Amino acid sequence: MNARRAELVIEYNGKNVSKALAESLLDFSYTDAAPGSLDDLQINLEDRDRKWQGAWSPAEGDQIKAEILVKNWNKDGELLRLPCGTFEVDSFEFSGPPDTVSIKAVSLPVGSNIRQEKRSKAWEKVTLKTIAADIAKKANLKLLYSAPFNPTYERLDQTEQADLAFLNDTATKEGIAIKVSAGQLVLFDEREYERKASVLTIKPGISDLISYKFSWSITNAAYRACEVSYTSGKSDKPIKTTFVPPGAPASGPVLKINEEVKGQAEALRLAEKSLRDKNKEVGRASLSLAGDIRLAAGTTITITGFYRFDGKYLVESAGHKVGSSGFTTDIEIRKVLGW
Repeated sequence: MNARRAELVIEYNGKNVSKALAESLLDFSYTDAAPGSLDDLQINLEDRDRKWQGAWSPAEGDQIKAEILVKNWNKDGELLRLPCGTFEVDSFEFSGPPDTVSIKAVSLPVGSNIRQEKRSKAWEKVTLKTIAADIAKKANLKLLYSAPFNPTYERLDQTEQADLAFLNDTATKEGIAIKVSAGQLVLFDEREYERKASVLTIKPGISDLISYKFSWSITNAAYRACEVSYTSGKSDKPIKTTFVPPGAPASGPVLKINEEVKGQAEALRLAEKSLRDKNKEVGRASLSLAGDIRLAAGTTITITGFYRFDGKYLVESAGHKVGSSGFTTDIEIRKVLGW
């Protein structure tokens, strides 16, 4: 069987520079980031001829399109591709001796001000999708709204906050995740991804595991239910509701929330969202494996052979690295809640 190998295909401002990069490449990394964060890539190069510091030095906003080619990975003659997407250079540094350079790029157009510029705005009679569409347009991104519901607001105040941070905060309160990837602003419900079939099963002694870390702590104890109660200054009658997920134990701690809500439906939605936010912190782990292009943010995997940590997990972020040690993949995962 031919040797496993991974190769990079890199286009820089539309020109294929794969060969030039290969001659001086130290390592390449691509992060398919968790919701609320930007996908990014980093290219580290040796630069003894100082070409990357001089004539080839990158500029802010330069475009990098990257793809990882995996050859003979699972069987002889196999060719697999991992398209990483298109990124824009947002930082550059060099150090030495020996001289090396690092080029970093992100999935958000660097000319966009939605991540850095703080502003204030009153949003009136608006939906979450409308807010997202407005912000996507300003950033020259396409909007992909795949959440199962579209909340409506009489008024929302954005106060000295960047657009992307404001959108992330608003969506998170509704239990909706956001991500900027491949030229798109994506809003989605993580529960839909949790229901998908696992892309692989990982078992010690059989899978291509390099390292793993599982843990539990009483500070992240799972709650049995969530109770939301609120009494406005205009009324003595409280709004109160309790959310108990399917399959919850008969006894255990109850998460209690005292936060302004406008009715029972909003209170129930807040209770469910708050319980998910707390309980999904219980089952987290990190794994490092031989490179696997199936592993991406939003995919699910099954863990077996780790006893109390066995189960189905959602991949929150996946980092793919090509370098002197070959092709490796690092993932951050959390246990699927099942509701």
